[in-house]
Amino acid sequence: MFRDFKLIIHLIGCIISIVAGAPIVAAILKRFHFKDMPCGFKNAGKLIGQLERFLIYIALFVNSIAFVGIVLTLKAIYRFGDIQGNVSQKMKISEYFIIGTFSSLTFVFVVFGICTFIIKMLY
Repeated sequence: MFRDFKLIIHLIGCIISIVAGAPIVAAILKRFHFKDMPCGFKNAGKLIGQLERFLIYIALFVNSIAFVGIVLTLKAIYRFGDIQGNVSQKMKISEYFIIGTFSSLTFVFVVFGICTFIIKMLY
């Protein structure tokens, strides 16, 4: 019974991380948009963020911090090729990327921590 309850709480937490994380991270990043911001596919950044939060939540659930590192490393390697332009533009894109990634990670860590706290308080 406890195992099912724990799984249900973490499933809800994972869904909250994926769904609620997108508008929260977007609101944080909105302050940092700049005029010559490069564009990719429509909503691709949102989808990448949702996948990132899903993978990070699963990694935390199975207690694999190494997998968190792998996800972040793969994302950074991929994005490295996207950072082009003059020095000022490169810096802005890099900072935008880092702010988005850290905002996303922080949200997942907080949701996971709350879910873990709820489980410990109830059992």
